[in-house]
Amino acid sequence: MSTWDQLRAELDLWQSEERIATMWWRDDDAVAVTPALETLLAFEQDHGVPLALAVIPADLEHDLVLRLAETLDTRVLQHGWSHTNHMPAGRKKQELDDVRDIGAVVTDIRRGFGILSSQFGNRFLPVMVPPWNRIADDVMRALPSLGLRGISTFNARSDAYPVPGLLMVNTHVDVIDWRGTRGFAGEDQCINAMISHLSARRNGVVDDAEATGLLTHHLVHDDATTRFLENLFSFEHAALKWLRIPGVFPWQ
Repeated sequence: MSTWDQLRAELDLWQSEERIATMWWRDDDAVAVTPALETLLAFEQDHGVPLALAVIPADLEHDLVLRLAETLDTRVLQHGWSHTNHMPAGRKKQELDDVRDIGAVVTDIRRGFGILSSQFGNRFLPVMVPPWNRIADDVMRALPSLGLRGISTFNARSDAYPVPGLLMVNTHVDVIDWRGTRGFAGEDQCINAMISHLSARRNGVVDDAEATGLLTHHLVHDDATTRFLENLFSFEHAALKWLRIPGVFPWQ
């Protein structure tokens, strides 16, 4: 049985229980219009799979603002400030860190929030996507006071609200092999990650209300990645639903 058949079998189980397997799509590191980004926007339009674009505010170019105004479902999330690592040697990369004074970190976040909200209007959702999917606890606790109402990192969440007023909805399927080739992670690995989270949701092992998230990074996609995404977005099942991004973060 191919991994695609295994995915279909998992979705058959959702359907037999009269449940809908929700998924959503997040792409990171956007700053400008590129051919790679245009490929994703074409997927969004052709396959009806809404895209959440995590934008780096400090490097934002105006052509991206103009281009996204032409799209129907694309929404913008805040990807830190400048995607700069502030950690010392030996510690994992992090921009929203616990090394600098928290006031400096908050200043960066506030500047980025202001840029994205002014440039994108209601296309911008007040959701923080920490660069490298890491954020210091004190910084996360400060986010609601800065106007941010959501956060998205990687792996199944343990708490829908890690901070009062801050909804967490993560991604769970990364198409890039960051620790190895830094290219496509492979069809089997990606589909198995999808099945794993869907199965865990269905069986109550993880929060079943957290939609299964697909994570992409358009700037590093190779041909194999693009082919996989084309196949994934073409895959249909009655129990599978790709959520519009405002539906991923329904404020309570």
